[in-house]
Amino acid sequence: MKVILLEDEIPAFNKLSKYLLDHNSEVKILGWFRSLENAFEEKELFAQCDLILSDIKLLDGSSFELFHQLEVNCPIIFCTAYNKYMEDAFETNGIAYLVKPYSQESFNKAMYKYDQLFKKSNLTQLNMDAFGMIEQMLHKSIKNYKQRFSIKKENGIIVKPVADIIFFKALGDFCSLVDIHKEKHNISYKISNLEQLLDPQHFFRINRSEIVNIAFIKKVEPYFKNKMQIILSDKTVLTTSGSRTPEFRLWLDGK
Repeated sequence: MKVILLEDEIPAFNKLSKYLLDHNSEVKILGWFRSLENAFEEKELFAQCDLILSDIKLLDGSSFELFHQLEVNCPIIFCTAYNKYMEDAFETNGIAYLVKPYSQESFNKAMYKYDQLFKKSNLTQLNMDAFGMIEQMLHKSIKNYKQRFSIKKENGIIVKPVADIIFFKALGDFCSLVDIHKEKHNISYKISNLEQLLDPQHFFRINRSEIVNIAFIKKVEPYFKNKMQIILSDKTVLTTSGSRTPEFRLWLDGK
């Protein structure tokens, strides 16, 4: 399988190429382009590739400009930090839309979709009817992330907007949250469930027991053993786990 990568950031390219080769060690990367200018210089390669893995914002413009000017007949998997371009993505040859930071598992699912649709049947042209169905399914599956929590108290129910929550902390089978008023409340959610309910653009699980809101990160400092120390706006200090630190760095950069 011949693949082209469109990605302007070197760390994101390293991650993407690793995920790709881990999924299929026989992949041949025809080209890696960080800018539209570089891609247009090698435009003949796009007629040879079987799949394109593409960020949306490159060094000198949007990858959509490239797809609108070139006749691209292969499927595209978008890997981007922006979730607002999904409709535009599926007006091109998009078959999957991964929002950074994405996992190896999410990437493998997108590649499995490619394998099922194209590889086994050796398709060289897009089946636009199939893409229409995929687009409809993906639009239906766009996730609506949690916007607020209703918390039962002795004298009634209080509502806490997600945007006002500084961080969450696991406490066994439930979690506590701390908000901008420095109030602490317990909620009946496991940390693993919260991780799925919260928008990954704004919230990140830094270790086994804590999730932070990027809006309230005041400072990040190096710590020992590949960890990072996070100082929050309420002066709370949290620490990433060593295994989560690389993903945390990418998340901070919007990757």
